[in-house]
Amino acid sequence: MLSNRVTRYDEHDERYLLAMEVPHPLDPLQAKRVIEVILETGSVVLTFHCRTKSMPQRQVDMNDIRYVLKHGQIIREPEWDEGHQNWKYRVEGTDIEGVELTAIVAIEPPSMLVIVTVF
Repeated sequence: MLSNRVTRYDEHDERYLLAMEVPHPLDPLQAKRVIEVILETGSVVLTFHCRTKSMPQRQVDMNDIRYVLKHGQIIREPEWDEGHQNWKYRVEGTDIEGVELTAIVAIEPPSMLVIVTVF
C-alpha cells in the first residue's frame, strides 16, 4: 500500500527530478506484532552507533533491548527516514531492571529488525 507522493527538485534549477511513493507506516499494533515475530524468527541487527555508543553509555545489552521490544509500547508516530527509505519506530518501556529505556528501530521486510539507537 503506497501513499504520500514525495517530489524532489534539483536545488540549482528546481526542475522536477524524481517522484516516488512512500509506503504507509504500520500502525503501532501492527508494528509491535511484526517486531515480536522478527525477534522470534528473524534477524536483529545493531547499527554501529548503537553497538559502540548508545549501548555502552546506557549500560544495556541485548537482553535489555529484547525486553523493551517485547514489553514496551509504540506511542509516538513513526518517522520516515529519507536516507534509508524506511520508517523508524520508537519503542518505549523499561529494561530488565525496570529502568526506562527507549529503542529506535527500523523494520526491514521481510524479517530484519535494525536497532538504530537506545536511550
